[in-house]
Amino acid sequence: MAASEIRTKPIARAVFTISLSALANAAARQSTLIGNSSNYPAALVQLILKSGAVAPTVGTVYEVYLLRSDGSTADDGAGAGDAAITIENAPLLGTIVVTATADKLFYGTFDTAPLGPLGPTWGIAVKNATGQALATDGNEGSVPEGVFKKGYSYYVPEAQ
Repeated sequence: MAASEIRTKPIARAVFTISLSALANAAARQSTLIGNSSNYPAALVQLILKSGAVAPTVGTVYEVYLLRSDGSTADDGAGAGDAAITIENAPLLGTIVVTATADKLFYGTFDTAPLGPLGPTWGIAVKNATGQALATDGNEGSVPEGVFKKGYSYYVPEAQ
């Protein structure tokens, strides 16, 4: 009898709506929340952020948070749309550590699975803790065509 395997099945990729242009130091912004009507359990989140014209402080971070909502209660009172947010209790999805380099692209990929199921509605928040603002164009700098700048892709375990 052949052994069974459980592999990860990727689902189509999509993009977040989140305006990060010139996000100030110590400020945070949430994405538009995403409906998860297919009840996917987890997603990979991909971000490319561009430091501003003034170099950030070496070793500081961009913080990425997972926001979830059940339709009536949301992490940190997140609203439905792309907006400023105060992070208090949302779970930290991960960080992007920066160097002291101005106008540089910083990359991060984060797995939501360790934080539990996504639930019916979810999104992300990004907090700038680098000492300097993001680039005026946010993260639309010289990123190669076809590379996700603010994206996610669902995935599910599948028996083989």
